[in-house]
Amino acid sequence: MAIQAATPAAIRAAGERGINIAGVKGSGAFASLPYVQLSDVRSYRGGRSTHLARAVAKYLGVDISDVAGKEVIAKADVLAYRDRLGNDRVLPLDGMRRTIAERMSESMSTSPQYTMMMEADCLSLKAYFKEKTESCLAATGIKPTYSDIFIRACCLALLKNPMVNSSFMGDHILLKGAVNIGLAVSLGENGLIVPNIKNVQTLDFEGIVARRADLVSKARSGSLKPDEFSGGTFTISNLGVSPVRFFTPIINLPETAILGVGNIEDKVVPVDGNIGIRPIAGLSLTVDHRVIDGTTGEKFMKDLKEYIEHPSMLEGE
Repeated sequence: MAIQAATPAAIRAAGERGINIAGVKGSGAFASLPYVQLSDVRSYRGGRSTHLARAVAKYLGVDISDVAGKEVIAKADVLAYRDRLGNDRVLPLDGMRRTIAERMSESMSTSPQYTMMMEADCLSLKAYFKEKTESCLAATGIKPTYSDIFIRACCLALLKNPMVNSSFMGDHILLKGAVNIGLAVSLGENGLIVPNIKNVQTLDFEGIVARRADLVSKARSGSLKPDEFSGGTFTISNLGVSPVRFFTPIINLPETAILGVGNIEDKVVPVDGNIGIRPIAGLSLTVDHRVIDGTTGEKFMKDLKEYIEHPSMLEGE
């Protein structure tokens, strides 16, 4: 059979269908020479097909003309083509995923939420973290994380802004005396859980590190007790080393705020009238507008930024 010219689209379609394009009759013509067009490939049936193949194709909603061309198209050819198209799968909701879905839906339908976003310079924080890592390892044998520093910073900012550490109770607002900070822990495709550190205001940095490490370990082993993931007053969702800088975390009711911590990324920024490179963190605070207005949220974020950019302040309060 003589070799014919073919358009790129026709060649691509033939390859996808497993059709030998040399066997397709071209309907196009250029300078009296025929060439194969996309429509020729689409209409090519590749010979005969069995009755069963046509029946299976009809049942599956497959156009028999799209099946790879052979002398006789069989049922197996139709099924192989259908498999290449991809199949929908049903993933039943387990108990945890169902609970997460219900709680997130309840949160969004119950409280009017908005998110404030801010950047913080982490140059001093990174040096501070290095120092605390060395001292904490020496004292406890446990390696701290940036989440531990954010827990401490949020605690101090919450003490200055008690409205952010509260719950909306319908006919009144309950200002919480204790600062119980939850940390969202990912369990992979199984969802997430939020254990919380009770009375963070009474703990030093090493105490926060030890308690966080214990709770995260229990969360991932499935051994948390109910009181370890209930009773929180504020939540932190830290995406760590992911490429995400800002996002809109959903409030963990009955709390009124949640902080989303994005990645720390080097950025070109103005420094003392010049251009410099600084490690910048993206922070996103979602709040319940029934309790926290823009002024209160902005004040909390301003105080948090102050602690992050001047970490020595974390030691003295």
